[in-house]
Amino acid sequence: MLKVAIATTSPEKIAGVKMAVLRFFNLEEPEVEFNCMSTNSGVSDQPFGDETYEGAQNRVCGIREKFPKMDFYISCEAGIEKAFNQYFNVQVVCVLEEKSQSLFWGKSSGWSIPTKNIEIIKKSNLDTYLRGKGIHSIEELLGTSHSRRLAVAEATELAFASRRLG
Repeated sequence: MLKVAIATTSPEKIAGVKMAVLRFFNLEEPEVEFNCMSTNSGVSDQPFGDETYEGAQNRVCGIREKFPKMDFYISCEAGIEKAFNQYFNVQVVCVLEEKSQSLFWGKSSGWSIPTKNIEIIKKSNLDTYLRGKGIHSIEELLGTSHSRRLAVAEATELAFASRRLG
């Protein structure tokens, strides 16, 4: 049986990680033991740039302390990255494989945030900004074919794919 600890209690993030693990390893849910618990990211509520990766790594280390002897420890941190003077919201996943003691990373595709609004987000956070625009869920922004669950699943599978290169 595969043993996985997930560093969140967010139902959407948990569903995304589970979807990715089951699909990537071609397993059924009874074949995997999932343990979930919220852990501290050690970064700001709205991480930018490298802080997003730092938060994901901190969460993975935190969950490892709570659930020893798992095969994989997985965390996800949402953050904002800058490229070409544009800002993008992404999900960053960090996977720690116990056997190899290696970290593997994946990142979801991202959606652009208008540069003129970044200072507003820095003063509060992305969720507050979106609510101010009348948007109360990611599906309202991106449509029903996109969700946090799917972004987390994408990033998780990409982290496992990078593991194959190690």
